[in-house]
Amino acid sequence: MTRSLTRRQFGKAAAAGVAIITTAGLSRPAKAKVTIKFSNAANERYVGNRFATAFFEKVKERTGGEVQAEMFFGTLGGEKTLLDGVGLGTLDAYNGAYTGTREYDILYSAFLFRDYAHAKAVVTGPLKGALEKLIAEKYQGQLMGLGRAGAFALYTKDKVASWAGLKDMKIRAGQIEGVISGLKAFGANPTPIPFNEVYSALQQGVVNAQVTLSSLVISQKYYEVTKYSLRPDFGLGLDKFVIAQSVWKKLTPQQQEILRATFAELEESVWFKTVSDEAGQIIEQWKGFNGADSVVQLSEADGRKVMDPVNQKLMDEVFGAGTFDKVQKA
Repeated sequence: MTRSLTRRQFGKAAAAGVAIITTAGLSRPAKAKVTIKFSNAANERYVGNRFATAFFEKVKERTGGEVQAEMFFGTLGGEKTLLDGVGLGTLDAYNGAYTGTREYDILYSAFLFRDYAHAKAVVTGPLKGALEKLIAEKYQGQLMGLGRAGAFALYTKDKVASWAGLKDMKIRAGQIEGVISGLKAFGANPTPIPFNEVYSALQQGVVNAQVTLSSLVISQKYYEVTKYSLRPDFGLGLDKFVIAQSVWKKLTPQQQEILRATFAELEESVWFKTVSDEAGQIIEQWKGFNGADSVVQLSEADGRKVMDPVNQKLMDEVFGAGTFDKVQKA
């Protein structure tokens, strides 16, 4: 038996149907929370880790707690182990200097960049695509960006009056192509020594100088085993902040954009600002330990004259012909 509806009854039924459809369209399943396991090889006082803490706190706030982090400082191994862990899927996020690639290692070369503003313009400009692609292919990672981690400088036992004074000097350096190429260009003898052996190597005369991040010289008490800090900077540190693609793909486009925007904002206002603020303090502390004459200013123009051909060869060889010119114009 077919039941007839009055016009009024039909209107009520139609309205109810619209309400049901509208409600169904607006309802959304609760988003799953994503917890990112993050690690860095240094302790929590390292400026990169202070940034990471602020970064993930802000991400948690801006995603309403949907994206959070579990953080490990200096407890899960060295930088190579950590970045390899991202590639293997045992770690979700990494921040550090190491990549084991020429593309990133030559960015540490002395006098490649005019200053940190120029470095940022280069890595977010002409080199951005190549740097992101490399991390994606080699480590299955999403490059969030490069953190301006502090300048490298030369610290020597003996005073030198010019760059020529580095000739034949045994200088400790990490296994970073840009740094080693620079030392060789000035005629020095770069000598790789593990980080935990640097102090004793300087103390015992195994080497007579070192290239290291200026942010480490006070905490590691290198003022006790070297006297002179040579200026200007001998390269700029750029830490890589990487999130595993397997985790990145779990995030919604909106969450991904929050992470990108938060990184860009806090890299400037937290990481780089801290590095900049502390740079002058470190120089004054060094003078306090070793005297006003312990900070030696060498000619930047002379340094660039030596390094420009080296940097052009490295950049064009690794990134392709014409890259050095693009870098200089950035």
